[in-house]
Amino acid sequence: MSVQGTIVKYLFGKRHYTAVSAEDNDEHEAGDDAGLDRGKIARKVDIPTDAYGAAILALVRDVPRMCNPPDEGEYELGLWSCAFAGALLFVNLVLQCSILFFVYHYVVSLDIANVQSRYRDFRAKVFNPEGEFQESLWVTYKGRTELCQIAMWNRPFYYSVLFCWSLVMMIEIRKSEELIRHLMAVPICNEPREMLSQDEGDGEQYVVAFTRWTRFWIFIFVGVPKMGISVILLLLGCEWLSATIQFESLVMNTVAMEFIVQLDEILFEAVLPQTHREDVENIDFLLQRELINDLELTRRKTKSYRKSLGYLCGLLMFILLYAEYMQDVLPTDIRFINDKCQEVLVTQFQPLCSGWTWYLRGRPSAFECFPIPQSPAEFTVPT
Repeated sequence: MSVQGTIVKYLFGKRHYTAVSAEDNDEHEAGDDAGLDRGKIARKVDIPTDAYGAAILALVRDVPRMCNPPDEGEYELGLWSCAFAGALLFVNLVLQCSILFFVYHYVVSLDIANVQSRYRDFRAKVFNPEGEFQESLWVTYKGRTELCQIAMWNRPFYYSVLFCWSLVMMIEIRKSEELIRHLMAVPICNEPREMLSQDEGDGEQYVVAFTRWTRFWIFIFVGVPKMGISVILLLLGCEWLSATIQFESLVMNTVAMEFIVQLDEILFEAVLPQTHREDVENIDFLLQRELINDLELTRRKTKSYRKSLGYLCGLLMFILLYAEYMQDVLPTDIRFINDKCQEVLVTQFQPLCSGWTWYLRGRPSAFECFPIPQSPAEFTVPT
């Protein structure tokens, strides 16, 4: 056995690795029911087409191909495939973790400090020593325009933005949870050659089993990081949105945070060769399921609705707990300035004119809204 084969044997399993070839696949039955006991059916589950999916493909197909290549050139092909998949996963994890770190320390922390400074100045200049709000001081307070641009005082808008961001991250969390569940549902095999099965009808390959070490490494390098980054990004995004000092920035910050979510897919499309991307797209999990009757099928469909309802209820509960108890940006009593800030917005941030353009054109209201100088004294030449 080669040195590479010895190393992989130690890391990924106790038995000898054998590369999957066409002859090996001939021993398996073809079709969706390949290799399954009678009374069971097979269900296809897509492997994610991103950096994590490329890592799964490398562990189940390319590592055995690299260690004991059946044909000339198979070792080099397996080496290139593993190198690209491993490097892609490493760069993806480094970039996502680094961006999360830098966003928090150089963006979120600065916004938190800024919004807290505004609120501290407001408390110091508009309240008396007994902690009572002074209407007279509020009228003359110069920082009220900046204060009223903090989004947290408008609780319906604040909750709506948190809800939209949490929905985006719930998609990623559900994908991660489903991937981990599918990894655990794939049965264990003893021989690495048994991990893949090929359908003779369409020529597609399916992951039908894992060795114990292969599942372990996929769980460590794929399942845990994917779920962990999604949860951290959910919390970090909520923190950033809570510290936003302008209403329009809420939407922009949401879009900016979503870029981090899509980084694994961007790297996948930008770095991997076309043939490698097609291999990841064409390979699926083939999971065993017991053959069920119509009544059981109805029960499982009902259960899926309950699961989705559970996710939604959990999401709403998280938003409520975060906004009222977990966020550490501002105290929740900022909502008491809601009426005051509404007055500021109405008087200072409303359009000068309203109406359809066809109505304003040539009408007196247009001249009233955009007046011209009435006398030479009002006309000033810019210098």
